[in-house]
Amino acid sequence: MNEPDLPPRHLLHLFLHIGRLLEERLRAPLARAGVHHGQGRVLDALLRQGPLTVGELAAGLQIAQPTATVMAQRMQAAGLLERWIDSDDTRRVTLTLTARGRAAAQSVRRAWQQAEDELCASLPAAERLRLQLLLEGLRDGLGGADPRFAAAREDSNETVAPPARARPMRRPSTAR
Repeated sequence: MNEPDLPPRHLLHLFLHIGRLLEERLRAPLARAGVHHGQGRVLDALLRQGPLTVGELAAGLQIAQPTATVMAQRMQAAGLLERWIDSDDTRRVTLTLTARGRAAAQSVRRAWQQAEDELCASLPAAERLRLQLLLEGLRDGLGGADPRFAAAREDSNETVAPPARARPMRRPSTAR
């Protein structure tokens, strides 16, 4: 049996619109935490994993390493993380959260959870699971992968020391 011709629903438009609405919904709570969307992902990754090199962070979040480097420099200047340089390989930089960064990461997680709860409030649990599986399939089909790191420590509040061979990097100087 042939399916009836359905009017185009413009799924791409819906995805883009939902993405914009979610970003707008998250803008204020993330601003109160002193971060923007991309920085929230960095904070969450470091909270889950502990210290990461810039390369590990970039690979895990599927962003370019230069992008991760610039973001880390800005986040260090904002007091959210520390950058440690490996004394054996000065190109290797490890990132760790500061106390302020850990607090901001927790705020980001709360904002994300609240937005997700609001987004899915009208969906029964079975439909939420179905939606999640459909969206994961779409993401995977586009060549994406789960941006969370494997073996994540979900609720870790512990402070993890930087590598033993590392020394702190100087904060970038500011123009006066």
